[in-house]
Amino acid sequence: MSTTPDRAALGRARLAERARRVARIRRNVIAATLSAFVLAWGVIVFDGSMGSQTVASTTPASPAATSTPDTSSSSSSSDSAAPLTTSQS
Repeated sequence: MSTTPDRAALGRARLAERARRVARIRRNVIAATLSAFVLAWGVIVFDGSMGSQTVASTTPASPAATSTPDTSSSSSSSDSAAPLTTSQS
């Protein structure tokens, strides 16, 4: 009957090792999830959202500027027909 306490101790050791392994895996999964979340938001904050409104925000400024001078409206309309270039890549 000397093998019974050894088996119980071995069982407890295996369960303790399994609990440590499960805890380590859980910590790694949580850390990876949080890292991916922070990285995704960092990219969004740095680069802007996919539907960037930079062009739309500049568009209302040009009609307001062209509507004030009544005599040069024909030249302003030819300027607004020019292609809009941006420095974004």
